[in-house]
Amino acid sequence: MIENLPREFTIKQLQRFNFGNIEANDDELLFDSVCETSAIIEFINGSKNIVLGEKGTGKTALFRLIKEEKLKFNPKNGFLNIIIPIEDNFQYKNIKGKILNHISTNSEDENFKYQVVWELFIFHKITQRLEKDGITIPSSITKGINLAKKVFNNNSIDNFIKTKKTLGIKLYDTPTLILPDLYLTTEPIATDENQKEISIEKLEIDLDFYKQEINKYLLEKQLNLILIIDRLDEFVSKTSQQAQLEMLEALIVVEREYSKYSNIEIKIFLRDDLFKQLSFEGIGYDKVISKKVDLKWTPEKIREFIAKRICSNYINLFKLETIKISVDQETLEIDTSIDSHNYVTPNIWTRACRKIIKKLYPLHYNQKFPRKVNLNDNLNKQIILSIFPKYVDYKNEEGKIIEVDIFDYLSENFNLGTGNSIPRLILIFLQKTLSVANNYYIENFDQTSIIQNDQKCFELFKKGFFEEAYSDFKNEIYINFAKLNPEFEGKIMIFKEKIGNRFSFKAKDVKVLLNIKDDNELYHFCEYLLHIGFLKRTNSTSAIDDMKFELPLLFRNTVGKK
Repeated sequence: MIENLPREFTIKQLQRFNFGNIEANDDELLFDSVCETSAIIEFINGSKNIVLGEKGTGKTALFRLIKEEKLKFNPKNGFLNIIIPIEDNFQYKNIKGKILNHISTNSEDENFKYQVVWELFIFHKITQRLEKDGITIPSSITKGINLAKKVFNNNSIDNFIKTKKTLGIKLYDTPTLILPDLYLTTEPIATDENQKEISIEKLEIDLDFYKQEINKYLLEKQLNLILIIDRLDEFVSKTSQQAQLEMLEALIVVEREYSKYSNIEIKIFLRDDLFKQLSFEGIGYDKVISKKVDLKWTPEKIREFIAKRICSNYINLFKLETIKISVDQETLEIDTSIDSHNYVTPNIWTRACRKIIKKLYPLHYNQKFPRKVNLNDNLNKQIILSIFPKYVDYKNEEGKIIEVDIFDYLSENFNLGTGNSIPRLILIFLQKTLSVANNYYIENFDQTSIIQNDQKCFELFKKGFFEEAYSDFKNEIYINFAKLNPEFEGKIMIFKEKIGNRFSFKAKDVKVLLNIKDDNELYHFCEYLLHIGFLKRTNSTSAIDDMKFELPLLFRNTVGKK
């Protein structure tokens, strides 16, 4: 139990309680509640360059933690790491329509043009940062910096070619030209040849040479450059989807090209559903998956996520320096796993023998009878139970209110169709629960404070708060997921209305419900719902009509209370 909390928790303090913001860039508790999952540790160690995760799993939070140096990459060769964060709003439709038309190349691969765009953009970001640091830069690199300045008018990737320039690029030994953007100049180019020669400046950038020079310079100065790129995977309209995929495929190729430079790395943050749609024909899927890491949250890490935010509030509200928790050692040796039906409880004589062995031969005991419960998880559970009840109310599919263990509740009711728990969803629900609690105490103003019980827990949140909060949460999440992509918003809301209490169905049922005539349209819609975790696939048939799906718990409708 927590030993150093005050005996009383006032309602005014509860009103100042805050679980944080769902947007990582606005989350004031982010830095105080870092949860280092195995995936994050693996990424920070430096061996992985592509972070994959569903929406809400913490990609942007991880990006911000690295950007603000709250998490740091292990320094390669003991060199100093320089982080270059890139979070531009990439307008894929503009890139395809306004930029690629001006790139002329001998390469037969159309996607090579996208690689040219990324190479120029990344080169510009690197040269910008080198110049910003005020380090004495050799003339061989300075020339490249000056050339990059002439090409870029600003930092936006889809506006970097709005000047009257013909740009020659040497990249991967493939001659490439970027022609002047005559359509976007403010003044027409005169027909006179002399004036045209003055108006259109001819530039040449040997990107391969400059990248090698920059890498040599970094090696000499004992520096590592790490570019981290986020905001690549915003949901786009159907007309922009192909351009988005082609740009991302090109970026994966460019990331691999940079792997030949010892002191420059590119690290990419990407939604896993988009990653699964990419083609790796040119470089090989096996070479790409060895560089990726998946952000996944176990029930234990979700509990840590909640507990750290509770602790942050305790420290701020009660002006504490730290939280002191006592642990009963014997509780760590009790198997509390859910799947324990095959476990045989030791009889009294066996337990007595174990106690004797533990006292006489502690090292042998620890090896023979290892700890059954994670210490960290034990602490997190204690923190959660210091304000939440052990059992909470839950309305099942039949509309009956039942009591469930709070840890089972948190483990099972916030998973998407992929089966993964999503911290963003947990955070939204906690905010809803807090709102229900605050409204309750406003209406019951005679309750001005809550006194600790015998277990030193504050019974701030009643078990009934959870059913009300979850109902409100489900309605909000349904609308949020519907609005992720305007193309499907109407269909998803109609689906909610017509599916009723069913949660298992075939694609042909969706076809009838939504009056979809074309199989391609049906497949596109179902694939999208799978990608965002709205549905779970329950069979493997390739025939569209026979595909079976199931709704996760948080998207299921429930009947009225019986």
